[in-house]
Amino acid sequence: MLKTCLNFLFTAFLLLQIQVIYPQSFTDIRAGLTGVAESSASWMDTDRDGDLDILVSGEFYQGNQPKILSNHYRNIRNDKFSQTGSGIPDFFRGDISIGDFDLDGIADVAFMGELKGGRRIATIYKGIGNGTFIPTNINFTPVRDGSIHFGDFDGDGDLDVLVAGESENGPVTQIYRNDRNNRFTLIQSGLPGIRRGVARWIDYNLNGQLDVFITGLNAANVPVSILFENKVNGFVVLNTGIIALKNSNVAFGDFDNDGDPDILILGETQNGRPTTQLYRNNRNGNFAAVAAPFANVTDGFADWGDMDLDGDLDLLISGQSVNGPVSKVYLNERNAGFSDLKTNIIPLYNSSGQWGDYDLDGDLDILIAGLTNDNQFVAKVYRNNMIEEGKAVVATESVESMWILTTPDPERVKPQFYFVYSSSYSDLNQSGVKDYHAFVGPVKRFSKHYVMQEKFNDVIMQSYPTWPRIDQGNIIQNGFATKQEADQSRARIINEYRSKGFKIIEINW
Repeated sequence: MLKTCLNFLFTAFLLLQIQVIYPQSFTDIRAGLTGVAESSASWMDTDRDGDLDILVSGEFYQGNQPKILSNHYRNIRNDKFSQTGSGIPDFFRGDISIGDFDLDGIADVAFMGELKGGRRIATIYKGIGNGTFIPTNINFTPVRDGSIHFGDFDGDGDLDVLVAGESENGPVTQIYRNDRNNRFTLIQSGLPGIRRGVARWIDYNLNGQLDVFITGLNAANVPVSILFENKVNGFVVLNTGIIALKNSNVAFGDFDNDGDPDILILGETQNGRPTTQLYRNNRNGNFAAVAAPFANVTDGFADWGDMDLDGDLDLLISGQSVNGPVSKVYLNERNAGFSDLKTNIIPLYNSSGQWGDYDLDGDLDILIAGLTNDNQFVAKVYRNNMIEEGKAVVATESVESMWILTTPDPERVKPQFYFVYSSSYSDLNQSGVKDYHAFVGPVKRFSKHYVMQEKFNDVIMQSYPTWPRIDQGNIIQNGFATKQEADQSRARIINEYRSKGFKIIEINW
């Protein structure tokens, strides 16, 4: 009898360790996309109808003839996409960045790469809002095998551009300041040029100023991975200890839920060893390497996203390993680390892709393009079946692990404190004379940032009835986990505007 009771108690104790989890399976919806490699594949709501469409560019073969393309696929719902024209020229060996550079409320596309005939390009095409784009007269240094990225590095409310890659005169990394009215000015940033890698904006220390991370081959054909801190009057190199890689890519995301962006880098070392390494951001410029079971890959991509809706970031990764191409999804299990979900995503290299909820069901689906092991060109959409299935399974810990006491990671630090700011060059008081004005709202705690934006507009229009015709679209809001961080960022924004001769108008309520 005693033995039976003990067995019952031990079984009951085991049941307490049962953890409910949800299986993740992904279904190839056979979207009919033309397969490409050396590609850029992006989600974008091109026609502004509330769902995600697709932009894909890259190289493929038609028979024995190499071809390049830039295809636009409109989401017509029910797992269907329809190919339609976008106006963007065919290119490959390039990159896409999406943002509203002209502040008209419609997303535009910056891209770089190689066109038919070998000519390189780096430019912006303006979004019309109906799914098509038109060229601008904006021309950056033409490059290939690199990246392009929108970001407001100078805090003036509009999107600047970071361009990197191989130009006709060697590798470059350049920052172009947005001066409005389709004008961009190349600034003297002193950033070393790279190719076969990327340059990305990142606010690593959460001070509201965008810093720059670069990785790839420098002019001496040596791999580098360098973080440059934005000091307002220039960029300063930080000694992060992040591994130097070529044929590389990065993904920024707060994997440990402490409120700051961590760095995952993939690529290959100087001797050709594929490497994937995760670094925890300690905010002081120091990044600590984190052991993780990720496949070591080069010539691919990674993207963070909470694909199982549990409040932490999971990882999508693809590229070439020593055993051939891989495409994997890793589940973030916090203290338990990451686990390979063993999904059926097609293994690819020379690849690109993103998480995105194309079917509006609340979970993240996958867009991916690249080359298979037998050199087949692929572009696919995989539907995340978590919401549809909703089937729980159980997983138990080992007996040994039940006796190990661990401190759970905190929940994700979500932004709670917001402020809104904007600027205009206008005849605000209808005096016949234009001037530079900066509007800055107070730091408030709201559950949704758009509440701040709506209040900001209402208060301005009460005092300045011409506001909707002046600059209504030029509204930026920043979210911070603490009021102190928000106050510091707001003060910096005000000082930045004042230093440039703007008249500061406090919008209080």
